[in-house]
Amino acid sequence: MEQQNSMQPQMNMQGQENGQYVPGYDTQSNMSPYNVQQMQFGETQQQKERRAEIFSIMAIPTCIYAALYTVLLYNNYQSIALSLFVVITIGYCMYLKTHLYKMNQKEFHVKPMSLFCMIGMLGLAICTASTGNEWIWMLNEAGIVCLLICMLLFEFCNTKKWTLAKGVGSIFVAIGGAISYIGEPFSDLSCFRKFKKKKETGKAGYIVIGVLISIPVLAIVVALLYQADAVFANLFGSLFSIDFHFGTWVGMVFMFGYALLAAYCGIRFLASEKISAESKDMRHFEPMIANTILVLISIVYAAFSFIQIFSLFLGKMRLPDGYTYARYAREGFFQLLFVCMINVGLVLLFMGLFRENHFKKILLTVICGCTYIMIASSAFRMCLYIRHYNLTFLRLFVLWMLAVIGILLTGILVQIYVNKFPMFRYTIVVVTVCVFALGVAHPDYWIAKYDVAHMNHMRKENAIDYNYLQTLSTDAAPVIATQNGEWAEKYGKYVVQTLEEEKEGLREYNFSHAKAKALFTEQKTR
Repeated sequence: MEQQNSMQPQMNMQGQENGQYVPGYDTQSNMSPYNVQQMQFGETQQQKERRAEIFSIMAIPTCIYAALYTVLLYNNYQSIALSLFVVITIGYCMYLKTHLYKMNQKEFHVKPMSLFCMIGMLGLAICTASTGNEWIWMLNEAGIVCLLICMLLFEFCNTKKWTLAKGVGSIFVAIGGAISYIGEPFSDLSCFRKFKKKKETGKAGYIVIGVLISIPVLAIVVALLYQADAVFANLFGSLFSIDFHFGTWVGMVFMFGYALLAAYCGIRFLASEKISAESKDMRHFEPMIANTILVLISIVYAAFSFIQIFSLFLGKMRLPDGYTYARYAREGFFQLLFVCMINVGLVLLFMGLFRENHFKKILLTVICGCTYIMIASSAFRMCLYIRHYNLTFLRLFVLWMLAVIGILLTGILVQIYVNKFPMFRYTIVVVTVCVFALGVAHPDYWIAKYDVAHMNHMRKENAIDYNYLQTLSTDAAPVIATQNGEWAEKYGKYVVQTLEEEKEGLREYNFSHAKAKALFTEQKTR
């Protein structure tokens, strides 16, 4: 009797009333036998209706978003248009989250770290429009993309217990998940057409279809009209500052398609909440193994640190024959930078894979301390080298990298003793602030100022060629404009000629470019 009771399926309410058993009915999920059968072979009608509702929420905003992305940023990632696009991106993401949460009857609120990511994205975008340095552009754009993904992770996932490894891994999972969802827009559209009434379809579905069809048609028509009439071409070209030939339209169509799929699939994946809130504890290995490795590494690092303190910092050890301090400094700062980066990864690895042990914590602290000495050694070497051979962007960037590693290492040192320290969030804040600080500092301005000030006081064989100063971005224009000489005149002519050829309009407006052009144009008219 007990065996029969344990094997008997649950009855539905109707079956209970009639005293009959209905096969396949699950009272917990309230699913009929038909729905159970559908789940075995495909999606249920309820799931398809849900797909249709998601499509009705996301389709039109995503089409508009992709169109704005294409119009604002086609061949134009370095202007004020990027700042406008970041604002549009934040609005688009928050709009979709609001409506998707409303559909699921969830409470919506902006999380503090999401707000930081929004401010960081906008700050980096404004910084991009204020500088002419291409390396800063690339760094800022990479930062904006990473902050966008992090913002979406904070909004759609529970990240309170995430470790640094979990957070970084989730960024890659989000990218991979978006790619794996590339078929979702088409499946959602199919369900939308099937389950929504014609009246509703006329309002939403037909608009989406119309927009998608109109893009290639408009591309062909405008391209032909652009070539057919000079007045139309001049008006259209001055409005967007884009040369609308056939290749341009092909590029814009592909850019629109990429933005459409990336935005839809990315949010669609994260809204499915497939990324877990828990961070899996990977600390399963015996700490004795870690201690043995760390002791050997610590001995080597301690010896190296002792040499750095006495030979480099205090100058109490004799250098090898034929070595000057400049040559000694030159050999090693890149290697030390690389070792510092390895040490950060090494400490995180030993913290994440080996079980807690008091001696392990002491050894990790020793390695962190030695890493600080290596950071100081590398920075000291670089400063000595700059004193003899002047300043370049790469040399300044190395110093910046060392500072970032040092700040991150402080967080790691805290986490060694405080397991709950939010290292993932700390890393996001530190890297964002440091990237922003580098951009708003306008490195090329300070490079030009330092090199010009020290050029006349250096031996000719050590001085940087004036040709290098001519390769600096428009950020250096305020310094170079005050200089006399053929090299400064060539720089000014090149800046004015290049900016006039590019014909930057309102869409491509860059504050650094505009300032440099005004400086040298005014200088030319004197």
